[in-house]
Amino acid sequence: MLKKTFYIVVVLFLGFGLGYSEQGKVKIILENGYYYTQLETGEKFEIVKQNDWPYNTIVLSPDKEYVAYTTRNGLGFENEGRDIFYCKVDSSQRTFLHKFRMSVDTLLWESSDARNFIFVMPRFGEAGLGDIQIIDLVLKSVILSLPGDSLRKIQGTNCYEVYLGGKPIQKGKPRICLEELSSMTKPAISSVKFFTSWVESDIYISTQREPVLKISDLPELAEKFGKKFGELVKNNYFYISVVVFSAQYNTIAIIGAGGRSFGLFDLGEKKLLLFDYSDSLVYANPTWSPDGSRLALLKKSGSVKNIDFYELKGEGKINLVKTYELIAGIPVSVFRWSDDSDTFYFSYLNSNNQWSEEQIDLSR
Repeated sequence: MLKKTFYIVVVLFLGFGLGYSEQGKVKIILENGYYYTQLETGEKFEIVKQNDWPYNTIVLSPDKEYVAYTTRNGLGFENEGRDIFYCKVDSSQRTFLHKFRMSVDTLLWESSDARNFIFVMPRFGEAGLGDIQIIDLVLKSVILSLPGDSLRKIQGTNCYEVYLGGKPIQKGKPRICLEELSSMTKPAISSVKFFTSWVESDIYISTQREPVLKISDLPELAEKFGKKFGELVKNNYFYISVVVFSAQYNTIAIIGAGGRSFGLFDLGEKKLLLFDYSDSLVYANPTWSPDGSRLALLKKSGSVKNIDFYELKGEGKINLVKTYELIAGIPVSVFRWSDDSDTFYFSYLNSNNQWSEEQIDLSR
């Protein structure tokens, strides 16, 4: 679809007046706070509002048939967080690509071997320096993510140097080459991320525009687990602070703010599998096994700590299979699973004030 072309688009910001970035027969117009595309005929099409602080950004595809742009999604602090879309230059066929909590400084569109890639460069935001994300338009997923905030083309190549804070990253001399991107056929392991919105605490997934779980739906879903939860939500006392994902079973584990509540939610069935709320317990560190079938959960009550282990069996079935009692008052940390998902490891502070590792065998 797109010819093999390599360049960075620089969009001129001229306040709320008029400016454009011209590529051949299609122009990007900035007029009265909005980005438009302008065809050779003079016909204009509104694409996105620019002065939606932090500013949105826009870029044309190499063949000048499409345009990619950002819109505010409200996930971050003070309007940070952007969704990436693309559409035809006549503003038709608008398609959602990806959701980010960070704000976006620059978009770069490259194509190679009939593959199209959108490079997303972060703006300084609530998390400080972010990662450069590269989206494959066929997979509609991030295929590469690495620390950095800008790129510089390496002359005579199809590669870019990666910069962070104005300086090239020297360790391992990381760079991005289009030939390597074309060889990637699967989304990056960390490409799917979950976010909670800044105000409502709804849960979003990076690959979907609308929330996968609205906090306002939870009281009805959790009714069978008791009325206390519904009362908390209705009175705006419930906020989700932790979300962890099992791709195998398309299920998320959620922890409420303060650790007073814990739940498991099936994203496919839109069903709450498990929910617990306590005034005396604190839930923490939900950790999925590599195969996504087991979940470890730290449960604390004062100095008493246990690790609960749950197993998912499919079809919405979940069982508590083991509770491991920890020594009261002893700090624990570094939770991890073995590659085969049969053994769980954690570290604890021993009597010599040194960290030791303990393992729990779940295969028996």
